[in-house]
Amino acid sequence: MNRLYLRWVGGIALAVLVTGCGSELEVTNVNSPETSRVLAKPADVEKLIGDSYLSFFYAPTYYSNIAAQTSAMSFEHSPMAANFGMIERSAIPRTAPNNRVSDQFASQYYYSWSQAYKAIRAASDGISQIDAGMSLGSAAADNRARAFARLVQGLSLGHLAMVYDSVLVVDEKTDIATVKFVSYQDGMTAALAKLDQAIAIATSTSFTLPATWINGQALSSADFIKLVRSYKAYYRANVARTPTERAAVTWTSVIADAQAGITADFKVTSDYNNWYFGMQEIYSFYGAWNQINYFYTGMADTSGNFQAWLATPLTSRSPFILCTPDNRWPRGCSQAEQSAGGANNGRYIAWNGTGGHARSDRGTWRWSYYRNNRYQAFYSGGYLGPMTVLPKAELDFLQAEGYIRSNQPASALPIINASRAAAGLPAADVNGVSGSACVPKLPNGTCGSLLEAMKYEKRLETQYFGGWYYNGRGWGDLVEGTLVHYPAPARELETLGLPLYTRGGVGQVGGAAKGTYGY
Repeated sequence: MNRLYLRWVGGIALAVLVTGCGSELEVTNVNSPETSRVLAKPADVEKLIGDSYLSFFYAPTYYSNIAAQTSAMSFEHSPMAANFGMIERSAIPRTAPNNRVSDQFASQYYYSWSQAYKAIRAASDGISQIDAGMSLGSAAADNRARAFARLVQGLSLGHLAMVYDSVLVVDEKTDIATVKFVSYQDGMTAALAKLDQAIAIATSTSFTLPATWINGQALSSADFIKLVRSYKAYYRANVARTPTERAAVTWTSVIADAQAGITADFKVTSDYNNWYFGMQEIYSFYGAWNQINYFYTGMADTSGNFQAWLATPLTSRSPFILCTPDNRWPRGCSQAEQSAGGANNGRYIAWNGTGGHARSDRGTWRWSYYRNNRYQAFYSGGYLGPMTVLPKAELDFLQAEGYIRSNQPASALPIINASRAAAGLPAADVNGVSGSACVPKLPNGTCGSLLEAMKYEKRLETQYFGGWYYNGRGWGDLVEGTLVHYPAPARELETLGLPLYTRGGVGQVGGAAKGTYGY
């Protein structure tokens, strides 16, 4: 089965005209007859559609893709180990990836692409069989399968549009002879349309998903719609590459979808086999693979240590004790207090000492004394059981951001201040935070605006779910030169006979400008 899908994925467009490249290939498509033969039984078609989400699941959550790199680039975690391109992509100054098949990290650049298209192919083949007259037993079963397939198509296209500078929009009706690369904006438009189709089908049909389709989630049609609307809000906001694009998001739509979305963290049950959270395993290694970096979280510090750290030349920086009233961090302002553990541990962050202080040649600015222990029970339990893939906090703070950007700051305050209250922080007002011990305290030593207060809360409440990179580029917070999206993978370009190119680097196409904090 995988060979069938990957033949379609590896040369996703067998006769493609790529905008701006002027190159065409003509190859006979031999896949359709094989598809009909393999999917001759209703049970095969239903299983194919039911399994398609698992292919998508690995595109954003597995360390063999670009997730380890984007997490490191945005300092969602701080690695010292050179696996998966984490060091190369997070090095300062930032450089562009070597987008060639021979590059040691070419498989990372390709994996997210291939997994997403594998999922689209499975969902599309299933829909084709149903549309051709095959019934899965009843009209309700057919519609359930169609709705789920549209969800997978939309999620996969949305992920591709989030990651790459251009995508190939394909589905069960695609004429391979005419498909072409389109911009990430057009790719996201197509993704949102698929998600709308999933909602329309689910609205007209009552169903319950088998718990094996999204492991551990036997969603009703009503809860299915909440999930789809949540992803619509997430994708619509986070596709933006620059502050200008983020400001231009249709925030009224984001707010509406977020309000109609999930009401608790959306979780998938890990069996540490088929359903496997690769990135969560990286995050659980508190030595050279992962520690808390100060570039953004340092804004919790009220002692001035963060500003002193930033004033030190990059290559001379060393870890400092972060002193803060935020109860998500360790209590106290001394090593003795913070290293005591127990009740002195923060709700989310614990003292890690020098456990991650390896490879000084890769930059002691990567080192800190801290690790995130929020998911310790999942790690200690052998990576088994439910684990969040989409936090409710993501939807909450998208609403708050939408209100701020729509000149309704008072409407954002209940969301932001609920999070601050839980952290033991004083309430913000429409102007932000204030006082000598304000949190966040920006790199320049001033207190944060309401938008900055929202960003600080969102970072801590959504850390380790992959959103820091996508939020950071739209907020304009990434380190200068960080690639804001990946090029189409070299393997795909070579398959199509097209020129190789890359993105990112200081002053280069696809590289982030020097941003909010001057990084």
